[in-house]
Amino acid sequence: MKKQLQLRLAQLSVGVSGVMAAGLASAAVDTTAVGTAITAAQGSAETVGGMVIAAVAALAVVGLIIGLVRKL
Repeated sequence: MKKQLQLRLAQLSVGVSGVMAAGLASAAVDTTAVGTAITAAQGSAETVGGMVIAAVAALAVVGLIIGLVRKL
Protein backbone atom coordinates (compact mmCIF):
# COMPACT_ATOMS: atom_id res chain seq x y z
CA MET A 1 0.00 0.00 0.00
CA LYS A 2 2.79 2.40 0.91
CA LYS A 3 4.65 1.46 -2.28
CA GLN A 4 1.56 2.21 -4.38
CA LEU A 5 1.14 5.59 -2.71
CA GLN A 6 4.75 6.47 -3.41
CA LEU A 7 4.31 5.40 -7.04
CA ARG A 8 1.17 7.56 -7.38
CA LEU A 9 2.95 10.57 -5.87
CA ALA A 10 5.85 10.09 -8.28
CA GLN A 11 3.43 9.94 -11.23
CA LEU A 12 1.65 13.04 -10.01
CA SER A 13 4.88 14.99 -9.71
CA VAL A 14 5.89 13.98 -13.24
CA GLY A 15 2.46 15.09 -14.51
CA VAL A 16 2.68 18.44 -12.75
CA SER A 17 6.17 18.99 -14.12
CA GLY A 18 4.91 18.24 -17.62
CA VAL A 19 2.06 20.74 -17.29
CA MET A 20 4.43 23.42 -16.05
CA ALA A 21 6.82 22.76 -18.93
CA ALA A 22 3.95 22.98 -21.42
CA GLY A 23 2.91 26.30 -19.89
CA LEU A 24 6.41 27.68 -20.35
CA ALA A 25 6.54 26.41 -23.92
CA SER A 26 3.23 28.08 -24.75
CA ALA A 27 4.60 31.39 -23.50
CA ALA A 28 6.89 31.40 -26.55
CA VAL A 29 3.95 31.50 -29.01
CA ASP A 30 3.64 34.71 -31.03
CA THR A 31 0.38 36.19 -29.76
CA THR A 32 0.21 38.78 -32.55
CA ALA A 33 -0.14 36.08 -35.19
CA VAL A 34 -2.77 34.30 -33.11
CA GLY A 35 -4.75 37.53 -32.72
CA THR A 36 -4.58 38.19 -36.45
CA ALA A 37 -5.80 34.68 -37.23
CA ILE A 38 -8.71 35.01 -34.81
CA THR A 39 -9.71 38.36 -36.31
CA ALA A 40 -9.59 36.91 -39.83
CA ALA A 41 -11.68 33.90 -38.82
CA GLN A 42 -14.25 36.12 -37.11
CA GLY A 43 -15.48 37.52 -40.40
CA SER A 44 -16.13 34.14 -41.96
CA ALA A 45 -17.73 32.88 -38.75
CA GLU A 46 -20.18 35.78 -38.78
CA THR A 47 -21.01 35.03 -42.41
CA VAL A 48 -21.67 31.36 -41.67
CA GLY A 49 -23.72 32.30 -38.61
CA GLY A 50 -25.87 34.62 -40.69
CA MET A 51 -26.49 31.87 -43.24
CA VAL A 52 -27.46 29.41 -40.50
CA ILE A 53 -29.91 31.89 -38.97
CA ALA A 54 -31.44 32.56 -42.40
CA ALA A 55 -31.82 28.83 -43.08
CA VAL A 56 -33.49 28.20 -39.71
CA ALA A 57 -35.85 31.13 -40.26
CA ALA A 58 -36.72 29.85 -43.74
CA LEU A 59 -37.45 26.37 -42.38
CA ALA A 60 -39.67 27.87 -39.68
CA VAL A 61 -41.64 29.82 -42.29
CA VAL A 62 -42.01 26.72 -44.46
CA GLY A 63 -43.23 24.78 -41.40
CA LEU A 64 -45.82 27.46 -40.65
CA ILE A 65 -47.04 27.50 -44.23
CA ILE A 66 -47.34 23.71 -44.31
CA GLY A 67 -49.26 23.81 -41.01
CA LEU A 68 -51.66 26.41 -42.38
CA VAL A 69 -52.24 24.48 -45.60
CA ARG A 70 -53.03 21.28 -43.66
CA LYS A 71 -55.70 23.08 -41.64
CA LEU A 72 -57.46 24.19 -44.82
